[in-house]
Amino acid sequence: MLTPTVSIVMPTFNRLEHLRAAIASVHMQAFEDFELIVVDDGSDDATREYLRSVQHARTTVVLGPHTGVPAAARNRGIALARGRYIAFLDSDDCWAPNKLERQLELMRAAPARRWSYTAVRRIDETGRVLPPSRVAWTPHSGSILEHVLRIDAQIAMPSVMAEAAFVRELGGFDEQLRMIEDYDLWARMAIKSEVSVDAEPTTEVRNHGEQLTLDRGGKLAGWAAFYTKMEVLVPTEPLRALCRERRNEHVLLLAAEHARTRDWPAMRRALGTAVRTRALSPRGWLRIVKATAVSKRRGSLA
Repeated sequence: MLTPTVSIVMPTFNRLEHLRAAIASVHMQAFEDFELIVVDDGSDDATREYLRSVQHARTTVVLGPHTGVPAAARNRGIALARGRYIAFLDSDDCWAPNKLERQLELMRAAPARRWSYTAVRRIDETGRVLPPSRVAWTPHSGSILEHVLRIDAQIAMPSVMAEAAFVRELGGFDEQLRMIEDYDLWARMAIKSEVSVDAEPTTEVRNHGEQLTLDRGGKLAGWAAFYTKMEVLVPTEPLRALCRERRNEHVLLLAAEHARTRDWPAMRRALGTAVRTRALSPRGWLRIVKATAVSKRRGSLA
């Protein structure tokens, strides 16, 4: 079998409602020298029955046990990828037919830049385009590490393409991170290479009620873990100071979130971390006090 130019890695878990459209958007690409690797993370019978029915010469389906760790499913796909480039697509998102074609041109135009990303269009469960968010998307190219750390660079998973060798050099996604594993990889790539960007939204990211990212506590814990890790990896003291500041901010927000949900043991653990890391923001501590008072008042009324 000939080696494809692009390997597309798509993890999935019980996304049958949107999975068909995601796979179809790959099969409709104008650039056809690709392979699609769908890694199923232990979905139910209906999803697996559909995946077994997918008959496409450039599509491989991998059925595995449920781990609940998206990074692990993506890494399994990366390990199987044969292409020079790897592109990522989640199973509830879609690509425009010219996505691969445009992004490959971008990669080839600046071969020293080992990865790239594109603008995205947000859609709802039915595929309707959503209004732009209040925070305007800005294309950041070149050396963007600080933009990634500040989340000024808004980089969606299905918009990224990178050299396969580059992704493997970095060890792929961090399987210790249940969330924010995407920005962890983007930051590690930004440390090592400049990036190219396409401002054309050839990727559609779907907002719906079953997204893992709706877990607010999980996201806050993920960001705190991300900044803790990045403090060690970034190359300059100003960036390390930024990581410490952002980590402490998210630890205090996490403690307040646990107070809001009345998860007192988790709140105490977060507070212990805040004390150890010297998270001293008065606003952050006031937020915790207020959330605790509201939760206790509601608890006494229950």
